[in-house]
Amino acid sequence: MGAIRLCPSTTHRRTRRIRAGSFAIAVATIFVTGCSGAASSVKVGATWSAPLRVESNSLSSDDSSLYGVSCPTVTSCIAVDENGSALFWHSGRWSRPQPVGAGGTLTSVSCPSTTYCVALSAGGSAVTYGGQSWSLPASVGPEGSYKVSCPTVAFCATVGASGTVGAASTLGTFNGHSWSTQQTLGTGALDDRLMDVSCATRRFCVAVNLNGLTLIFDGQRWSTVPGTGPRGMISLSCPSTSFCLAVADSGAYATFDGRRWSAPSAIPGFGAVFAYSVSCSSTTRCTAIGLSGMAANWQQGRWSEPVRVFPGGYSATVAVSCASPDTCMAVNSKGNAAIY
Repeated sequence: MGAIRLCPSTTHRRTRRIRAGSFAIAVATIFVTGCSGAASSVKVGATWSAPLRVESNSLSSDDSSLYGVSCPTVTSCIAVDENGSALFWHSGRWSRPQPVGAGGTLTSVSCPSTTYCVALSAGGSAVTYGGQSWSLPASVGPEGSYKVSCPTVAFCATVGASGTVGAASTLGTFNGHSWSTQQTLGTGALDDRLMDVSCATRRFCVAVNLNGLTLIFDGQRWSTVPGTGPRGMISLSCPSTSFCLAVADSGAYATFDGRRWSAPSAIPGFGAVFAYSVSCSSTTRCTAIGLSGMAANWQQGRWSEPVRVFPGGYSATVAVSCASPDTCMAVNSKGNAAIY
């Protein structure tokens, strides 16, 4: 047997500026890439569509970033972008970007139904969509990178990572009418930043940060889960109160049963693609995607071989939302979308 050639890895830091009103927040992302030839040998998965540039009105990819996507049904999705606009996908067609008036980059959106969505901006403002138009913005917290999860039209939870290293993060809940928010205590550490939140119900939300901290909302208050979860958790999805799956920036994943985390394990073939977003349509099916444009499906404890969804090198952002085990939408910072 011939010798196995190991790819040398290279660590990169990419800084992206997201707009918060008249200001800009620098968000640094660290990821590791391997040999350039390793990724190119993976063929495009037959089940993903070819990427479609949906931000066709943008003059450059730097101004066409799609930061978040939410699909309440298999025929409807809403994506949000760098310029503070929302794009609607319905029955195979994308609308033109529509400004929502939140001020600055929209970093996340969650739609529990086709007629109701909540989107958060980097300026710390929230807007709601009621089926016809967007509400006036409501203040949620200071500037930062926000994620939001809405299991019903009457409840949402959000976390906001400050653009300042080690500063306090924002925790918030929404009852359909008003927001209740609080600030965590910043430790000054680089990884002390709440990165994502997912709610299975209005009485069960899980928030995670990069240093392994896990917080649970029980319908009344946030509490810390004893012990330390997997480090580097950057995205999670909780389809039930007894199951969440999180991915880490290292390409590892772990599951959570509502009380404790499993030991982290590597997603096979995913280590050098920087896992960045995950969506679970059920307790037995999840899809993860990385900044490299590679995606893999988790089904009943086993991962599929990663396939390339977005060619052309690393993106600054990528997001995925799965309405069913057989239907997912992915978007990236180059203004592209692809459906599974």
